[in-house]
Amino acid sequence: MKVATANLLLEIGCEEIPARMIAGASRELESRVLKILDEAGLAHGPAVSWSGTRRLALRVDAVSGKQEDRDEQLLGPPAKIAFDEQDKPTPAGVGFARKQGIAPEELKRIETDRGCYVGFERRSKGRTIGEILADELPARVASIPFPKSMRWGDGTHRWVRPVHWVVALHGKQVLEFEVFGVTSGKQSVGHRFRSSGPVEVGSADDYIPALEKAGVIVDAGRRRALVEGLLHKAAEEAEGLLVSDPALLDEVANLVEWPGVVRGEFAAGYLELPDELLATTLRHHQKCFSVVGADAGALPAFLAVANTDEDPGGHIRRGNEWVVGGRLEDAAFFWREDRRGRLDDLSPRLGGVVFHAKVGSFAEKSARIEALARDLGRAIGIDPETIDHAASGARLSKNDLLTGTVGEFPELQGQVGGLMLRAEGEPEPVALAVYEHYRPAGAGDALPESLTGRVVSVADKLDSIASLIGVGETPTGSRDPLGLRRASSGVFRCIAESGWPLSINDLAELCSGGEAVASFLADRLTHYTRETGATENEIRAVQRPQIDTSEWRTWALGDIAARLAAIARVRDRTDFEQLADLTKRVDNILTKDSGAFDEAESKAKASDFDEDAPAATQLTEMMDSDRQRLDALLEKRSYSAIVDLLAGYVEPVEAFFVDVLVVDEQNPAATLARRDLIRSLHTLLTGCFDLRELAGQAAKKGS
Repeated sequence: MKVATANLLLEIGCEEIPARMIAGASRELESRVLKILDEAGLAHGPAVSWSGTRRLALRVDAVSGKQEDRDEQLLGPPAKIAFDEQDKPTPAGVGFARKQGIAPEELKRIETDRGCYVGFERRSKGRTIGEILADELPARVASIPFPKSMRWGDGTHRWVRPVHWVVALHGKQVLEFEVFGVTSGKQSVGHRFRSSGPVEVGSADDYIPALEKAGVIVDAGRRRALVEGLLHKAAEEAEGLLVSDPALLDEVANLVEWPGVVRGEFAAGYLELPDELLATTLRHHQKCFSVVGADAGALPAFLAVANTDEDPGGHIRRGNEWVVGGRLEDAAFFWREDRRGRLDDLSPRLGGVVFHAKVGSFAEKSARIEALARDLGRAIGIDPETIDHAASGARLSKNDLLTGTVGEFPELQGQVGGLMLRAEGEPEPVALAVYEHYRPAGAGDALPESLTGRVVSVADKLDSIASLIGVGETPTGSRDPLGLRRASSGVFRCIAESGWPLSINDLAELCSGGEAVASFLADRLTHYTRETGATENEIRAVQRPQIDTSEWRTWALGDIAARLAAIARVRDRTDFEQLADLTKRVDNILTKDSGAFDEAESKAKASDFDEDAPAATQLTEMMDSDRQRLDALLEKRSYSAIVDLLAGYVEPVEAFFVDVLVVDEQNPAATLARRDLIRSLHTLLTGCFDLRELAGQAAKKGS
């Protein structure tokens, strides 16, 4: 009998969810509902999710309304326990039968792979989708993880926010169950101001139009696009251009249900503030967007996203202008106060600010960064004047922690110091060194653009790693409260993208970190390369642990990146498998025949034999000819060309193995000479990569 299918709609309605948690929760809900359907064997089509500040919803197309009835076999205890010698049920057999609701006489012997058991067969009636969701969904919803959650009512329920309504429809049929004590139905809730009363949803197909009629746009992508369009239009009306801020756009689009944009103004005198301070005041304190003129200079206007497109009395605009004005006045006050002195005047006070209880003050850290910046500058070969600028920036890099502006706007650490130095007339490379040295703060953050900024950034992060690991603060498990893993990723990015000739061992030596720091950085570099797209097998092929476990630590980070890129390209070659198998075959012969080689050594010397086999002499001449070429390619980091060179050995080596007897029991000298030839070939094949790590991995990019 064919089971009816229909679209499934589920909506969990609650109080306002923090914007940063909405997208993840929406994905979790979809994943969990689909898992319930799949585990129950209910056929279904694709799913689409919707979300907003007060709801998580999804539709799953063509969901079967009921499981198919099926025959199932239930097994009990082993037959030798369930039946006695007269083949009558024992107490164990009787107990099993009663538990299953059948007569003991219905039990029979069933042969399985594990032996003979008692059991029976029965027809199991399929459950309806309503029964399945009622059993499974409440617990799955309740266990969705959130960074923070809350209790409500009598404290028995805990979730991100109190739940107030649940919509659950299969076609037009209401699926009845409870989530956090709220009974499901077909009534949703519209916009707080633009609708009144419940919103009745007839089916999954009616959901979007019904909610839009009630003032709610539930499609997050459409809502974001609408907000962006309104922002650009409002900026044009202010005769300016919108300052792009994708992260803020994502956030505000999840704060509203029916978006509108309000354009406000502030006193032109605040334009004397640095642009960074102006934009941060608007963004971080009021979630407002900045507007610039055609010359990219800031305009005395801002754009606020509201939860309605109606503000006939101007109350929303005036409220935002009042708050923004107050925030800008605070920013102007702190900036004026900080500018009464010079940034360098704050240096003596750094000794009273603790960097870490076990490491010391920021004054001590600044001194270490200054010294490290000089050593780093010399190591990468930059000119003395640039080294002096980087060192000056390093010495002053933490001074702005003592300013009132950073106290009020901590997200501007570093930038405030750089702005003050620029206003004081210090050389621009010094100001940039301070301004940029916290970059990159995360995986998506930009690198410092200036050379001095990159030098101080690496020096600062490397000092944090070395000093904190030196006092036993190495990250463990998933815990990294001091951000050392993030700092190491920033170091790797700066060095690799700058092309500086620095290795893991060089970095450990620069900061006097010893083996503890070298091991930490080596481990983090492996994780970093994996996070940036390399597979485990590709990393091992480059690091060559079967050849030398630590040699790769002496290679420049850019060199490692170039080798990984070449390896990734190798896997798309048609001769890839042959090349990997060739390396593995050479290794296998050296390993398998080691006993025969040892025996030959007791009887002769390789120098006693003059090779006359054409395939062997051809291979020897080819290797002698290629060694100089290989060295030149290595110096140029032409790793793709090296792969081309190695691929040329597939046919000559195959001919050698076909035509030449490696282990010649009648001629031990020949055996040793050919062993030495294979050893040289092995060194050649594994000197740059170890393709044995990729054997059988063709086109498996996720390995």
